[in-house]
Amino acid sequence: MIKLSPTSWLAIAIVAVLQTVALASMVYGRVTLLRDGREIVAEVIPVDPRDIFRGDYVILGYGFGRAEVPVSADTVQGDTVYVTLKPGAAPGQWEVVSASGTYPSEGMGAETVVLKGIVSYVSGSAVPGELPKAAVRYGIESYFVPEGTGRELENQVREKKISVVLAVGRSGDVAIKALVIDGKRVAEQPWL
Repeated sequence: MIKLSPTSWLAIAIVAVLQTVALASMVYGRVTLLRDGREIVAEVIPVDPRDIFRGDYVILGYGFGRAEVPVSADTVQGDTVYVTLKPGAAPGQWEVVSASGTYPSEGMGAETVVLKGIVSYVSGSAVPGELPKAAVRYGIESYFVPEGTGRELENQVREKKISVVLAVGRSGDVAIKALVIDGKRVAEQPWL
């Protein structure tokens, strides 16, 4: 049996408290985003891949998620980027206005929204003076669903019957709050 000194017990207690605080802050951040984030509805575009090892989930694509955004010349894969969107011509469609490595401090209208994403890849521009473009992932590209419902939801995505309600925080963080199927809000994410 190993005997621990009082100092060792204190160190163990401090580590346990720090881990608990870190976990609680992650949960609190998610709850706050879903509860207080601005809601926007985004049209979903069909995407087909499937992974049998991750359980039932639906892969979701968005018009703004497929658009490559102009970025600065020093942007690399893995960088954080803030993409400003404005409503498109049809309900649920959003268009990219701009992208930046920092959260925009001006030029924000009441109708615009900023999403924080991670650069997936950067494609350089062959045209002199033109900025390179980047593909961005926002962390809202897959949605876990109750067992046995994934295939049906994917079919509805292909038939364009699904939209997604997104919660957007003031810092650009974004999470899926609910699915909308044929105009009816379903699959609401609980705060906890």
